Amino acid sequence: MSRMVMVMIVALMVALYLTILNVKHPLIGMEVVENNNGDVIVNDIYEFGWAKKHGIHLHDQVLKVDGKPPLSHFTVRKYNTIEQVKTITIQRENKIRTFTIDDTSHGIEQWLYYIALPTGFFLFAVSLSMFLLRLRLNDQSATVLIYFLLLAGLCYISASLSAKYVPFGRYMFNAIFLQLPAVFLHFVYHYFEREKKGWFTKKIVLSLYSFNFVAFVISLSHLLSEAEVLLATFLINIGTILALLGKGWVYLKKDDQQHTVKGLLLAIGLSAAPFVLFYSLPVLIIGKWVLPAELTVTSLFVLPSVFLYLICTDRLFRLPFSINRFVYYAFLSLLPAFLVTLLYAKFVNEARRLVELALLFLLIYGINILALYSKGYFDRTLRTKLYVQKDCYQESIYRIGETLKKQKNMREVIQCLEKEVREVLDIENLAFVQAIRSMQAPFHCDEKEWTKLTKKMDGQPLSIGKLIENKRLFAVFVGSFRQGPLLLIGKKKHPIPFRSEQKDWLSTIVYYGSVTMENMVKVEDLIKELNHVKQRRNSIWLTRLIFQWSEKERRKLAIDLHDTILQDLIVLKRKVESLRFQNMRMEEMKKQLNYIEEEIVDMIDVTREICYELRPPFLSQIGLEEAIVQLIQRFQLRANIKIEWNVHLSAKLEEERELAIYRMIQELLNNAMKHSQASYIQLTLEVQNEEVQLHYVDNGIGIDIEKLNHCDGKLGLFGIKERVQGLGGTFKMTSQLGKGLDIRIAIPL
Repeated sequence: MSRMVMVMIVALMVALYLTILNVKHPLIGMEVVENNNGDVIVNDIYEFGWAKKHGIHLHDQVLKVDGKPPLSHFTVRKYNTIEQVKTITIQRENKIRTFTIDDTSHGIEQWLYYIALPTGFFLFAVSLSMFLLRLRLNDQSATVLIYFLLLAGLCYISASLSAKYVPFGRYMFNAIFLQLPAVFLHFVYHYFEREKKGWFTKKIVLSLYSFNFVAFVISLSHLLSEAEVLLATFLINIGTILALLGKGWVYLKKDDQQHTVKGLLLAIGLSAAPFVLFYSLPVLIIGKWVLPAELTVTSLFVLPSVFLYLICTDRLFRLPFSINRFVYYAFLSLLPAFLVTLLYAKFVNEARRLVELALLFLLIYGINILALYSKGYFDRTLRTKLYVQKDCYQESIYRIGETLKKQKNMREVIQCLEKEVREVLDIENLAFVQAIRSMQAPFHCDEKEWTKLTKKMDGQPLSIGKLIENKRLFAVFVGSFRQGPLLLIGKKKHPIPFRSEQKDWLSTIVYYGSVTMENMVKVEDLIKELNHVKQRRNSIWLTRLIFQWSEKERRKLAIDLHDTILQDLIVLKRKVESLRFQNMRMEEMKKQLNYIEEEIVDMIDVTREICYELRPPFLSQIGLEEAIVQLIQRFQLRANIKIEWNVHLSAKLEEERELAIYRMIQELLNNAMKHSQASYIQLTLEVQNEEVQLHYVDNGIGIDIEKLNHCDGKLGLFGIKERVQGLGGTFKMTSQLGKGLDIRIAIPL
């Protein structure tokens, strides 16, 4: 961890130094050439530079740079451009004018493109890196990703200095720009190797590092055009990465990690596409860009944004964390706010001042965050009520799942399924039928086509959700119920086979409906059986249930007696036998008898505790409050845990509720003593708003909620939850590893 912190500190210091250099050196943006007479003439003017804003024209003659001949300045001599100067003397026709360039010579576009945007991107990258560092300290793939994000931020800042031909910034930009794709591929390799789903070897990564290093050396040697070497190498790198990610997308076609590969493809594609399509390729092919690099590289903000999205949606690293919704929306809103502000400044009103653009950005930024909040709200409240359009299969599955919860009988479930199929699929007729063999078509259709469909159904075993098609007709097996097999029969408007996603959708909603109807049938049978129990002297299933429950309780009681009282009695018997055959003095005999008496008292306490477990004596004797107080006092004798409690019940409860509350507190305290490793517990029980409210808090090791959800109800906490739900109450549990346990229970009176 200390090494990564040092790396981040160094990166921050380098970024600060680069930003200071950026502020110190405005972009002049003048390319010059020496004519046959030895004069230095303005050959080109960059649209974002100082020269463009201060009326420098093509073919103006440069007389002096910083009071000296132009060719004495190193950028003129080496790069045929004028940068990093304080004064420039220009001659146009017979007029001579000297211009002064200082720290205030930055135009609004320079402040935006060369300082504000790179700094904002770097801070975005650093924030995401700190987030990863805090959550994944020992993960090598996360470490490489942090390096990638920091290098990307430094690359963006140093690009501005490279355009100004500052040597330190230029060399740093060239080195990072060439190696950045290799670092990204290095991260991809480590991440999928950790998941044991890699599809390319480390040799490819090392080869890319070596290739880019050679390209960097060539760029320094000036054997070829520096810009062409950088752009060509970058295109080769991007092509390699996209090809490997495309291969991974195919390789992981039936794996959940395919979503991660898709996200990485999106990150690289969207962030690099504008720079490649509108700058790199045009410069290499026709020698002229379509859009300036300053505009195209703003898409680099997509990169950390997609990474943030993948992390927050649990598709990258699968981290056990939660992020504040406002922070998440604020991050997502940065990119569109930047882009809209840039487009407005570029194409709508170029004369905007920096303050006005800043206010415009804040306004758009706030609107974006508000829109995301509104979308989240409407998604939660209106999702099940919105009309499901055709082909929106995922929305339909969610809607049918929510709607099926509200149905009360099989008829309503069938109507719900029928409505959904008619809305989503292009259906002419639809019907549910209860037979297979020798049945008539439920609606008008071609008899030959119907006969072929029934033969297909007779000729193969049917499973729930099984779809059988024959031109315009189709059938789906829903399940077998009291009246026999139930099928969904439909007639399409056109003889076009269903697509794979339509088949999957239809099978899924039919399966949902089948499970719902099957549960309804079981509930109806159970209710009927319970209604007849009173009329029967013997009920087989009820008898079996009672005996199973009785045997379970007997087994638990036997274990408790065997492990406690029985073992103590055996030891006590041996001590008494040893006294019989030992010759000892009366004082020693009394001492041994005192020990035996103490052990008998302990056994009495254990027996009393078991009796308390079996039947707490509060229902008709001491009341619930006093019983809970005694329970807490006994707990404090057995456990070295400080407990603060406030038990106050202002209303008389039913016996069932009293027993349930007592058992809940008993289970919570047992859980604390056996598992929580807590040193402090706070327990509150009171009556408010016509509810009995129980609040339990400890400072123990906490629980991994995700793992707890996969325990199939075997833990005592699930028993508490089931008791609460059985009484019509609510159960809310909050916990994180290392941060204790918080449980709130509310039971209506």
